[in-house]
Amino acid sequence: MRILLIFPRLEHGVTTYRDKGSPFAKLFGNPYLSLSQVAACTPPGHEIRIIDENYEKIDFDEPWDLVGITALTMLAPRAYEIADEFRRRGVKVVLGGYHPTALPEEAKQHADAVVIGEAEEVWAEVVRDAEKGKLKPFYNGKHADMSKIPFPRRDLMKFKPLTEGIQTSRGCPNACEFCATSVFLGRALRRRPIKHVIEELKQIPNKVIIFRDASLTLNPKYSMELFKAMKPLKKRWIANGNINLLGKNEKFLKAAREAGCISWFVGFESINPSSLKEAHKVSNKAEDYDKAIKVVRRHGMGIVGGFIFGFDNDMPDIFDATLDAVLSWEIDAAEFNILTPYPGTPLYYRLDKEGRILTKDWTKYTQAHVVYQPKNMTPKELLEGTKKVIKGFYSFEEMMKRMYGSLKIHKFAPYAFSLPGINVAMWRYYKKEFFTGDDSERLPPYN
Repeated sequence: MRILLIFPRLEHGVTTYRDKGSPFAKLFGNPYLSLSQVAACTPPGHEIRIIDENYEKIDFDEPWDLVGITALTMLAPRAYEIADEFRRRGVKVVLGGYHPTALPEEAKQHADAVVIGEAEEVWAEVVRDAEKGKLKPFYNGKHADMSKIPFPRRDLMKFKPLTEGIQTSRGCPNACEFCATSVFLGRALRRRPIKHVIEELKQIPNKVIIFRDASLTLNPKYSMELFKAMKPLKKRWIANGNINLLGKNEKFLKAAREAGCISWFVGFESINPSSLKEAHKVSNKAEDYDKAIKVVRRHGMGIVGGFIFGFDNDMPDIFDATLDAVLSWEIDAAEFNILTPYPGTPLYYRLDKEGRILTKDWTKYTQAHVVYQPKNMTPKELLEGTKKVIKGFYSFEEMMKRMYGSLKIHKFAPYAFSLPGINVAMWRYYKKEFFTGDDSERLPPYN
């Protein structure tokens, strides 16, 4: 069979399909692993191709026997458009990914089959059934055995950004109310054998790597062994981590830095202890953030922070308080997002039950739109407050100060992936997402 795997175009993000053919696509392109991982699980004897619509155009007239499409929530409407067009032409379509896993019955309206959960251990069955003309409506993917998954078929990715992604584990023991990771990948941390990770890293020509793990601090012993094995490879890398461990375990930090760590992305989420408790982010201690950040930077690594506004315990004063705090810290870059109840998460079910979901237009689920009714502020106050923080943090003066401070600790990474480059990329993203067009596009009621 001729099999086509598709990643739909992104309309929201640091790099999107609008950057196709520009230097930004190469510099800040996001390396996705999902389809190359699925391709690696395809039985032999089939022709297979991957198209990332952010970089390539889909030719609907080209003959295919089976089309597989992955979909995040904000990509679901476009995924459905693509699926409907192929099915109109008589091609069998399979949908998978986070959104079809959360809402399989919805996805099934646009597909011949839906893969629920991780695809590695059911994809071969899907292909065999399609070959026989006997696709089942749903395939329940089990949590993959991380010691058995094959290396991703990166050779099938036509467009190659300067960074490349890799994954050492799946699952997350934390159960943050707003997060889909533990819901879809489980709360048990499943780790790959370190020798497999190192062998894969050796096959990746890119010098800068992004770890696609929920966190490299969830199992410090495993990560320390990984860092030791990585050191001779001389890669530079970025990963997610928990600030409390990073701020206290200097042996861990030293090993990470020696292994090539550029910076850590830390989900601070909020400076409000009540909001952290509400979100079940029990590992974070807001009062320790400042000290912990300084410890990490003293070891020559940057911190990119993630913050969310709109928790039920957030009052309108959360915006000024957050801006004052982050400007006082030696933080290198930051994401500021509007709380978004993604389908499948505990937050979504709770707000839906309370009648507070204001739209199920999935194109609005970008973290830059207000899609639910906040408890202690209006949707407009939530949007305007988030914009105020972004504008203050990414002012020209503050960006220049951060860039100078970042370069003092960080001279070895290519500019685009150094912390100054992240500031430029983030401001470019926010300028489009929050400061282009009318605010009515980001607020309910939506058509």
